[in-house]
Amino acid sequence: MAENRKQITEDFTSRILEVRYTDLEKEKRLCLELLVLAKEECDLYGEVFALTYMGDYYIAVSDMDRAGKYLLKAQRMFPEDQDWEELRLGLTSLLGIYYDMCGDEQNAIDYYLKAVTIAEELGDADRECVVLNNLAFAFQRHRCYEVALEFYQKAYWLQKNAGINPVRSILLENLAEVSLFLRQYEEAKEYILEFEENEKDPLQRVVMGDKNWCCYYGAVGEREKALVYADRLLRNQDVINENKMTAFESYHMLCRSMMELREADYAGRFLEAMEEVSVGGGLDQVQTLEEMRIQYSLLFEPPEKHPEAYCVFYKKNQQFRAKIDETIAGAMKTRIQLEQLMQQVEDMQSEQEILEREVNRDELTGAYNRRFLETLIREHTDGAAEESFAFIVMDVDCFKEYNDFYGHLKGDEALREIAACMMEGARERIYASRYGGDEFVCVCIGLTEKEIRTYIEGVRARLHARAIPHEKSLCSGEVTLSAGYAAGIVKTQIEVRQLLQLADHELYKSKNSGRNTFTGKRVDIL
Repeated sequence: MAENRKQITEDFTSRILEVRYTDLEKEKRLCLELLVLAKEECDLYGEVFALTYMGDYYIAVSDMDRAGKYLLKAQRMFPEDQDWEELRLGLTSLLGIYYDMCGDEQNAIDYYLKAVTIAEELGDADRECVVLNNLAFAFQRHRCYEVALEFYQKAYWLQKNAGINPVRSILLENLAEVSLFLRQYEEAKEYILEFEENEKDPLQRVVMGDKNWCCYYGAVGEREKALVYADRLLRNQDVINENKMTAFESYHMLCRSMMELREADYAGRFLEAMEEVSVGGGLDQVQTLEEMRIQYSLLFEPPEKHPEAYCVFYKKNQQFRAKIDETIAGAMKTRIQLEQLMQQVEDMQSEQEILEREVNRDELTGAYNRRFLETLIREHTDGAAEESFAFIVMDVDCFKEYNDFYGHLKGDEALREIAACMMEGARERIYASRYGGDEFVCVCIGLTEKEIRTYIEGVRARLHARAIPHEKSLCSGEVTLSAGYAAGIVKTQIEVRQLLQLADHELYKSKNSGRNTFTGKRVDIL
């Protein structure tokens, strides 16, 4: 009976994997059938698999609320003592895509990197290339082109050395785009030529090749050639629009190229194309679109219209911030529903604690995350009275050298220890958060400058007591921090962000003073 049940599950899982790229509705139907069967037979593997690929289906149809519900439930049910690494790779990769699409870049990158590690351990170069491409594309969308190029190239050489071809055309197209953004024109040209040789779909080869050549000739100043390709692309928008995520990036690149050539008509038409495919897109697309609109206005509209453009940009930016709040609220609701489903025996207080950690805490360190920080700032500035505010920005000294020498696992351990030092001394109205990478930001509300300095000294002392070795440090034999703070009376979000910039400036003063120190100041009038 057990063998028969196992065979039935294997039949379902293989069929789901076969159709997930070609027939979404069939993928959904098979997952639901497997889910019912697995529950009846108490088949944990089948249930987790079905939940995982239901999440895959909802990602494909851009329903992030339902995707999150299924993926997070699969993650909670996944037993750590089972050697289900193929399924773990699939779930981890999809969680990366889910967080990426929700605008949570930090969690997205963490899951992508975990998926890369799992794929390496499995020796699955095929899927490792796919994850690396997704990881690179996440950096590309946020204009971290040097990092994106590094991951694209890693995937490119991996698939070339392994003799596989899962995403070669996509990689070559992305490599060409990023190389153009970085003004590496000869490299871009080589990638475009290789793309044309590799792409088997004749229509894709022509249209995507046209896009790459248009941007290439625009970048090197060959206007007439660029415009010939631009005309052809405008006639083939239906092909570009088949994938709305890549279509948006393509139109963004083409619009930028036409702006650099000062071609108002072409830039405007590609801007309209961006608007068309951005409907229902992520928050990063909303922000990019508004930035391109104001750039277009400044380049091509008369100066008397610029104030109006700035006003529209401001209003859109407010809507953008509201959309972020809506996304946070949606994530919170999803987690509440999930906790009620999975832990009905727990009381409401327990559910709220778990929810708060998942939504507002950085998964690696347990400190607050950037999303929580943004919400906190808005809560204390929107319509509030003037309040004493301070930012402390802390950065790990020579952290790249630490990672290169000790490895990323040790780097993660060091970040957890540093976060612990910050949270141990965080009294009421001190909110310690991981802002990104090895940078931490503390918000202090209603504290005196003396209290702020005492807190920083306490963090440094606790870190020194841990004595984490750092042979490659340029300022000490152990892991150290540089910090900067700025304090002042603020009322508006604009003033708060100015204060954060001042704190960041103080951090760089500490860095330039030899590291392993801190500087700061109080600003009465911003």
